[in-house]
Amino acid sequence: MAGAIGVAAVLLFMLLYYRLPGLVADVALITYILLVFLVLAGTGATLTLPGIAGIVLSIGMAVDANVLIFERLKEELKAGKTLGAALDAAFHRALSAILDSNITTLIAGIVLYFYGTGTIKGFAVTLIIGIAVSMFTAVVVTRYLLKLVMDFGIKNLKVYGVKEVTAQ
Repeated sequence: MAGAIGVAAVLLFMLLYYRLPGLVADVALITYILLVFLVLAGTGATLTLPGIAGIVLSIGMAVDANVLIFERLKEELKAGKTLGAALDAAFHRALSAILDSNITTLIAGIVLYFYGTGTIKGFAVTLIIGIAVSMFTAVVVTRYLLKLVMDFGIKNLKVYGVKEVTAQ
């Protein structure tokens, strides 16, 4: 119940703070959660309380990746770049931070799996699965959805959370 309330609060925050990109993040986050449960079901994993904790932590990592991308996008748009150029630059600039945080968490998950016992291994498995799926949804799904939104011709910068633009 707490996890569902937390996810709902995150979805609402992303929508209110980031507007259209927040809606994209919400769709990517829901896709992320469905993919994680699909992988867990496919592997026959039993979901325990530590496993739920691993999922909740990896949800935070998925949201963090979107926040990094969207903050970079806002910076690029404020600098006066076109929407397409800003989107490409945002993903390029945010990728190293996303990779760093996810790889270090992945390493921690692997160490926990090999040196932990019982419930610690369950936490590690869901964390590792969550991080792998998080990388996919942040880098592939979010980017695809943002490009799709851009292709629909939504170019008003206010819906991307940008209030003022400075000329380059």
